[in-house]
Amino acid sequence: MFRHPIGFWFFFWGEFAERCSYYGMRAILAMYMADQLGLGQDNAAMYMSFFIGACYFLPLIGGWVADNYLGKYWTIVGFSLPYILGHVILGIESFTALVIALLLLAMGSGVIKPNISTLMGLTYDQQRPGDTKLRSDGFAIFYFSINVGAAISQFAMPPIRSHLGYGPAFLFPAALMVIAFVIFAAGKKYYAVETIDRRVKSPEEKIEQWRVLGRVFGLFFLVMFFWAIFDQTASTWVFFTEACMDRHVIPRYEMDADQMQAFNPVLILLLLPPITVLWRILANRGIDVRPTRKMTIGFWLTAGCMAVMVLAAWLAGQADLRPGIVTGKENKPFRFIVAGEGDPFQYSTEQNLGRAKVSATSQTDVVVTYAETDAEGKKTGASVKLVLSGDGLLKLAPAETDADGTISLRVEGPAKKLTRTWTKGEEEIETIVSEGDLTATIAGDLSVQQRWFVAPSDQVTVWWLVFAYVVITIAEVLISVTGLELAYTAAPKSMTGFVTACWLLTVALANWLINAPITLLYTRMQPMAYFAMLTAIMVVVATAFVFVARRFNRGGATTPGKPAPPVVAEAAEV
Repeated sequence: MFRHPIGFWFFFWGEFAERCSYYGMRAILAMYMADQLGLGQDNAAMYMSFFIGACYFLPLIGGWVADNYLGKYWTIVGFSLPYILGHVILGIESFTALVIALLLLAMGSGVIKPNISTLMGLTYDQQRPGDTKLRSDGFAIFYFSINVGAAISQFAMPPIRSHLGYGPAFLFPAALMVIAFVIFAAGKKYYAVETIDRRVKSPEEKIEQWRVLGRVFGLFFLVMFFWAIFDQTASTWVFFTEACMDRHVIPRYEMDADQMQAFNPVLILLLLPPITVLWRILANRGIDVRPTRKMTIGFWLTAGCMAVMVLAAWLAGQADLRPGIVTGKENKPFRFIVAGEGDPFQYSTEQNLGRAKVSATSQTDVVVTYAETDAEGKKTGASVKLVLSGDGLLKLAPAETDADGTISLRVEGPAKKLTRTWTKGEEEIETIVSEGDLTATIAGDLSVQQRWFVAPSDQVTVWWLVFAYVVITIAEVLISVTGLELAYTAAPKSMTGFVTACWLLTVALANWLINAPITLLYTRMQPMAYFAMLTAIMVVVATAFVFVARRFNRGGATTPGKPAPPVVAEAAEV
């Protein structure tokens, strides 16, 4: 361990904190957009796809800026500042703040991504020249830190959110990013000396780029579909887990739906070593499994993973589409009226309706909560909690819109009653109980977001999701690690950076061209039908890959004598 350059430890701890920051923020982002901002699950999944895509497109710009103008160190330092600011702005509960924050976060994460590992490799080349084994060990430890950081943050952030709320929770990854920035910046004197060479590619090199791209295009095009499936673990998988699964991994411990994402980096750490050893054992026995064969297995496993999700949705049974979060345009007033005995209760506010939550997850209660404000729209510190309860399962009926734009939510169930409680801090100011036929009426420029609901007694065990994570993580190792290494060895040494950039672009295009439109269908189809559609797509892709692999293999052997890159799978990326 002491043979590594001193700068390695600054890379290690800086990257550990930065990946904790990124994956922690991303772990709760989908539910934040869907619930807290009231965008709905379909829109939240779409915005999540745009964000992930941007995080993988901007590395192309980050590498170009570093190579031609700022150098890797100053590019990382310069773009860390908007990265930190993005975390802070994300906690401001408005759509405008969300867009600004995600742009800054994508810019910071994307631009930093290609430069920190490249600067680390350059440091080894200058300070430990010729010691490729030590450099490979350094990258293995480096990517180990990434997966450990991702696992810790994805496991910790949902409970922090649940106990403190979204605003304080987003300050946690902001603090981690500050720590990452300080650690990385402090190690400057231990890093490689950089020289900026703005060399223009010759016509021959440009022709060679197109030749290489033509050879790997089929592989990369089909890999896009794998990334489209994989990156839905941060959106539709979370929503499905919340609605349809009993999240008790053990009898007395229930995990948050978005907390389940931590299984991927943990499984990467557990499964990558034995899979690597398996290939070596087979090779020693004369069974040489071609890289394209490994990828083919990975594609079929991805289809199998979606089949597991189909089975889980089938076991959960028919899901009901119910109103979830009632939302209005930013800074627009709304009126909440509950018609009960006597005069209807009325409440007006200037607050964004994203703060008002309608929950229908229990068998006895429907709860509406929101913050109290004065006539000028300022918070007074008081809050109102309305609980609609009955003897049987209550159901929020589909929203109805009158000619004047009023939206009504009927609460159906036997022996219904309404309890309205005004509180200020711990002090209860007033409680009114009403019984009878109740209608919650909301007037204004509003929309009601729909989401799937399965009664707790019908929910399927979350261990089906864990099994799906095992299958797709094995597929990730077979497709992601093998695919990048295969493309790397298929290209001349001068084109390896170009091939790596194209590989990152497949993730961006997968989210922009496939996930962004397809995830909008999640609340328009039964979960089982949605996952069955993805299964069918992956069966077609896996079949097509068999023919693409044959064409690739006929294109010629990999570059002789060229070492493979020090590639180790990173959580959700390479």
